Amino acid sequence: MINIKYTNMRLGRLIPLLTAILIISSCSDIDDRDFADERYYTSSHASAVSSAGGSTGLVALDASILSYLMAGESSTDEFGLKAVDIAFDLRSNDLDMDGSTWFGGYHRYDNVVPNSNDTEHLWEFFYKVINQANGIINTIPDDSPEDILIYKYKSYTYRAIAYFYLIRIFQQTNAADSVEAIPIDFGDFVGESNSNVGEVKQVILDDLTLAYNGLQGYSRSSKEEVDATVVAAFLARYHLTYENWSEAERFASEAMSFGTLSSDVAHGFDEISLSEAIWGSVITAQTTTFYRSFFSHMSQISDGYSGWNHFKTINSKLYDLIPSTDERKKWFADQDYDPGAVIVPGSWGHYNFTPNGNFIGDYIYLRNAEFYLTRAEALARLSRDEEAQQVLYNLNTTRDPSYVKSTNTGQALIDEIILYRRIELFGEGVASFDMARLGVGLNRKDGRVNPVQPGADIVIPAGSDKMIFPIPTVELDAQR
Repeated sequence: MINIKYTNMRLGRLIPLLTAILIISSCSDIDDRDFADERYYTSSHASAVSSAGGSTGLVALDASILSYLMAGESSTDEFGLKAVDIAFDLRSNDLDMDGSTWFGGYHRYDNVVPNSNDTEHLWEFFYKVINQANGIINTIPDDSPEDILIYKYKSYTYRAIAYFYLIRIFQQTNAADSVEAIPIDFGDFVGESNSNVGEVKQVILDDLTLAYNGLQGYSRSSKEEVDATVVAAFLARYHLTYENWSEAERFASEAMSFGTLSSDVAHGFDEISLSEAIWGSVITAQTTTFYRSFFSHMSQISDGYSGWNHFKTINSKLYDLIPSTDERKKWFADQDYDPGAVIVPGSWGHYNFTPNGNFIGDYIYLRNAEFYLTRAEALARLSRDEEAQQVLYNLNTTRDPSYVKSTNTGQALIDEIILYRRIELFGEGVASFDMARLGVGLNRKDGRVNPVQPGADIVIPAGSDKMIFPIPTVELDAQR
């Protein structure tokens, strides 16, 4: 496996400090350090560093991983997790773009080759997270003080998240456990060969379980940090993906219980202070990545990429399925359109409320609403239809005062829940991963009337090699 260097994360100078933290018996002996020059620290990170005492170095390393997840690399379409959200929703049936620009390759599927920049970026982005998480995990002994072990548990979470993305990006979601997948890197860089699907899945589950148990009782200082609720959310995603319905229901119940649902859905989901937000990143004038940002590419801001006639729009057929009384329909149009009418992309308002200029809107990685839908689906899969109907009702009545509790059962109820997943989670990076787990192919010749960029009006069956990315050439060369 390629040995990834962290030049963009600027962490090399912090590694000696981490080592010192763990070999000096008294953490109080650690020198204070000034981390104010770290490019992407938020105010809450800075506050944590200043108050952490002996764990200052670990706080800084943890914050650097969070910073990388938020800001990513230097390319305009490589700004961390939210860039991945855009990329993979553009690979779905639900989100379209009308012209060739950044992210266009994902929409056209012509970047699904070993030597594309996008293939290499996806691989290196997540393996960099794994690499840095390994650096913390492997350096902290299991018998360390609890305030030190917290950072080991957080790093298990980051590593699991990265592997969970990688296994779904570079292998079919429903592949048998014996099928060859991706390398597992525990930090030794010995030219690892590819592991199989089952081995990677086990690493993800083991890491999330260690993190979930270890973070019980930990009280985070802000929603920017990982805690047991964040881990429960990813456990719910994991078990839903691999059809462990009872466990999916269990962990989704915990994740959906965080915060409260709000009937105000017209705010653009751009503040992690919102009651529905579980985990995210605060974006300030100091930490914004300007044009290289989620809101630049998704909001109809006058001077952002999506405002420069590079519009993102909803599949008109999905739009037509949203009830007229549902507040979520206002995310996509500023007036009522006749059925079948062309949706005016410039009127799309889901993320239209971010201030002009600096694209300052917080990044939300997890919302509790997702886990209402996850729990509802898991319950329906377990034939607990009445409970599933109630959970769906509890969510939808906060969006649509006219919504009537579903009387659907069996597959019809599951189909209704999936429809509301497509609506509620539009633009949040869920759609194409749902397609993969549900065995749904891509069909952009479905009669939609919204604009679709040239070359993207394609049909790809479920299970096709085009639905996953190949291992990049640079990795294949390194394994030889």
